[in-house]
Amino acid sequence: MKEAPDGHKQAEDEISRRAAEWFALLLDGRETASDRQRLREWLLADERHAKAYSDLERLWSGAGIVHDLGKAQSPSRRTVLKTGGAAVVLAGAVWGSMRLLGPAAAYSTGTGETASVTLPDGSVATLSTRTALALNFDAERRRVVLEKGEAFFQVAPDTSRPFVVEASDLFSTALGTAFSVGFQEDGIAVTVTEHAVSVSTRDKFQRVEQGQSLIYRNGRMSVPVGADVETQLSWRSGKLVFLSTPFRDVVSSLSRWRTGKIIVMDDRLAQSRVTIIVDVKRSDTILDTLALGLPIKVQTLSPWLTFIYPR
Repeated sequence: MKEAPDGHKQAEDEISRRAAEWFALLLDGRETASDRQRLREWLLADERHAKAYSDLERLWSGAGIVHDLGKAQSPSRRTVLKTGGAAVVLAGAVWGSMRLLGPAAAYSTGTGETASVTLPDGSVATLSTRTALALNFDAERRRVVLEKGEAFFQVAPDTSRPFVVEASDLFSTALGTAFSVGFQEDGIAVTVTEHAVSVSTRDKFQRVEQGQSLIYRNGRMSVPVGADVETQLSWRSGKLVFLSTPFRDVVSSLSRWRTGKIIVMDDRLAQSRVTIIVDVKRSDTILDTLALGLPIKVQTLSPWLTFIYPR
């Protein structure tokens, strides 16, 4: 196997792909003693490497336990090899701190689910998959906390109480409007379909007009730009529309709509641009749709772990 390039700031998808390559090698039993030594060196080089490998191991072995209805299984040769390769590192790995939970979610959706709810003021919130909202309405303002996921808001008029959506440290204040706020892989997106939204942090402010979108990442807000809002928000009608989109971004979006982890095993494939429409109401067939429409090979190791290769 080829060694991954050095560097502390490796992209997370590169780390995941590298971990998957090692995992696939050991799973097939093709590794040599030299391979196992290099795996140990890679795991020790960065705590993120160990965590990525451990996540794959958990997704693969956990699936077997569930499928056997809880019956214990004796470890196979493959399991022993994988565990032997990683245990020395995982025992001392630093897993990072847990994110503190905010207010209890008033509304939420699970994987592959959407929901439309009427808020106490008459506003309507449409929740995308894996989304959670908490509310704090009082006599002075209407505060919605987006804990995770994405939601589209159609705001009921009330000039005496601003309608504010809080996502991490980003605040989106409706100016008589319809708009969405959503967490993405590396930031938060605000997209406006009607009127305008005032988007702010502690020391920054932007006005996002109808038909525009803004991205907030790493403490910085982008300049609002014109966006294909119907395509970006197509999930509201049960579709995901990708137009000349990098395949890695397609997979990242689709992963939110199904159970388990998907890893693209080839960098050229990950960067290639694709155009495809996916029916999210049939989340169990998402991978079949990809395989039919694109030159790829899908290897499903368990309901929780899938590798995608170029065909």
